[in-house]
Amino acid sequence: MKILITGATGFIGRNAALRLLREGHIISVLVRNASKASFLKSAGAQLICKDITDKNLSDNIGMRDFDVIIHCAGLVQNCNYNKLYSVNVKGSENICRLALELGVKKLIYTSSVSVISGNDKPSLTDDLPYKASNLYGKSKMEAEKIVVGYRQKGLRIAILRPSMVYGENEPHLTNLLLTLMKYRLMPMPGNGAAKWHLVYIKNLVEVYSAAVKNDAYLDGTFLVADEEVLTVKEIFKIFSENIGGKMPYSLPDPITGFLRYVPYFGDKIRFFLKDRVYDTSRLRAAGCKMPHKAQDALKLTAKHWIKKRRN
Repeated sequence: MKILITGATGFIGRNAALRLLREGHIISVLVRNASKASFLKSAGAQLICKDITDKNLSDNIGMRDFDVIIHCAGLVQNCNYNKLYSVNVKGSENICRLALELGVKKLIYTSSVSVISGNDKPSLTDDLPYKASNLYGKSKMEAEKIVVGYRQKGLRIAILRPSMVYGENEPHLTNLLLTLMKYRLMPMPGNGAAKWHLVYIKNLVEVYSAAVKNDAYLDGTFLVADEEVLTVKEIFKIFSENIGGKMPYSLPDPITGFLRYVPYFGDKIRFFLKDRVYDTSRLRAAGCKMPHKAQDALKLTAKHWIKKRRN
C-alpha cells in the first residue's frame, strides 16, 4: 500500500515507518526538517517537507495518491496550551481535511489514553466520557472530537489510544527514569504499589500494522497497552537489575503524604501513586496479539539504554 506518515521523525512515527517499510509498503513521510529524516530516506521512504499546522497543507500533496494516512505527529508536552492547540488540534484537523480531499481509503489517528485519564475508575475503558487531567490531555481530547466529526463526514478512521510508550531510544519518560535510577536519584513513593499499564513501542507498531490491513479498527476507539499490568516496583526492579543499579529507596508514607501537596513536588509524587490500567478487550476482539511480553521488553529497553551510554 501507499502510506503517508506524519511525525515520522518522532519516536512512534519513525518506528511505524520503519516497520511498514520492512513489510514492503510504499512509504512517504511528512516532516518539517528533511535533515532529521535522512535515515528514513536511506531506508526507502520519500520525504515531503511540510508542517501539519500549515493551512495550505494540501499544496504539493494534493496530486499524490495514498491509500492510508497514519497521523503520528503531535506535541507531547504539558506546556503552553496555545502551542498544544495549534499542533495537536488544528494540525489534526488539517490532516483530516487532507485525507478527505485525497480520498484515502483509511486514516489511522494516534490519540492518547489522556483523553479519558481524568476518570476515576480502577480500569479505564474506551466507552468512558472524555475527561482530561492536564493541558496535553485536553488538547488530545479536542483533537479526537474533531477526528470523530470527520468520521461522521464519511472519512474511514481508526482511532488508537496508546498508553505511556517505552522502548529502545524512547526520549521522554524511559530515558528520564533510567537516568535517575542509574544515579539512585529516584525515590519510590507508596512502596511502588501503583499499577502501570504501559505499551512497548514494538507492540504499538504491531497495532499500526494490523490497523492498516484490518477494517475492524474503523469503529469506535482502541486503548493500546501491553497485555501485562505491572506495579511501579516491578518496573523499577527490572530496570535497576538490567542497568547494574540499585532499587530506588522507598519514600516513607509520612513524607509521601506531605510532599504530594507541596507545589512542584506534588504533581511528581502523585504521578507515581496513580494506577494506570486500561481495558484492551476491544483490541483483542479485533484479533490483535501483542508479540512482546512487558517484562522482556523492559529488560531489552534497559539493556539497550545502558549499552548506548557505555559506547
